[in-house]
Amino acid sequence: MDEKKYRQALTQFLNDYWGAFHEVLETQSVNPLMLAGPMFNAVVEEHRRFAAPYAGTVGPALDRLGRLWNHIAERREVTFEAPLSAKEVTHARAQFEEIYDTLVARGTAYPGVSSDVISHAVHGHPRGPLRADPAR
Repeated sequence: MDEKKYRQALTQFLNDYWGAFHEVLETQSVNPLMLAGPMFNAVVEEHRRFAAPYAGTVGPALDRLGRLWNHIAERREVTFEAPLSAKEVTHARAQFEEIYDTLVARGTAYPGVSSDVISHAVHGHPRGPLRADPAR
């Protein structure tokens, strides 16, 4: 992975995929009893977008997230707008942390890129404190 592709991967992961999940966490913190379809669908779509080019480069955590989203989607067919359970959130966060760690380790050759992308990530990163949405 060259510097340009690394920047692209880390940016997409933090701003799009982690960002969509972070939005779900924020939404559930406001209303823990339901999760609107568009919020969940955004996470699933970002998973697909991220998994397509990076499935083989970030390890098994990406596959585990895919299975989790499928499981949740099946449950939501029965219980419309069901939120993620605390166990599912914990499991997902652990997978996001693992992907993040893998990307950061791959970026040791580009420390300036890592620090730049991380410092500009709107939703921070999975190992950091959760940020409030600056638009609110």
